[in-house]
Amino acid sequence: MSDERPTINLRAHASITDAQLHHLLLGIEEEGVPVSVTRHEELNPLVLAQGAATSSRLGIGLGIALDYAVITTDKLPEQRPYAAQWLGRDPHSDRIIGSNAARIVKRIPLRGFSNERNQQWKH
Repeated sequence: MSDERPTINLRAHASITDAQLHHLLLGIEEEGVPVSVTRHEELNPLVLAQGAATSSRLGIGLGIALDYAVITTDKLPEQRPYAAQWLGRDPHSDRIIGSNAARIVKRIPLRGFSNERNQQWKH
């Protein structure tokens, strides 16, 4: 058994900056689930997400590239991810993407994008 802490794995294209991931990572953090971020040359977010999920002890992965954030599990086929959303649409939406990835791990209902549009985040 590995001594590594179970995490959601996030694989981002090498051109994705920490600033672009900031709100997405806050969404994961707010749900209390650990995340591991690595950078890769792969441009296909589906491939990144699948690789992240299959290498995660939690079985959940995010792939970030080409303005997309893809969430998948190690059980789903690469071409049929759990969710795919635009990254960078707005900070609130990015935060929901991260939150939903963590909520899949926790097996609790996902947050919607349209109903919460005008609600402020609590700090």
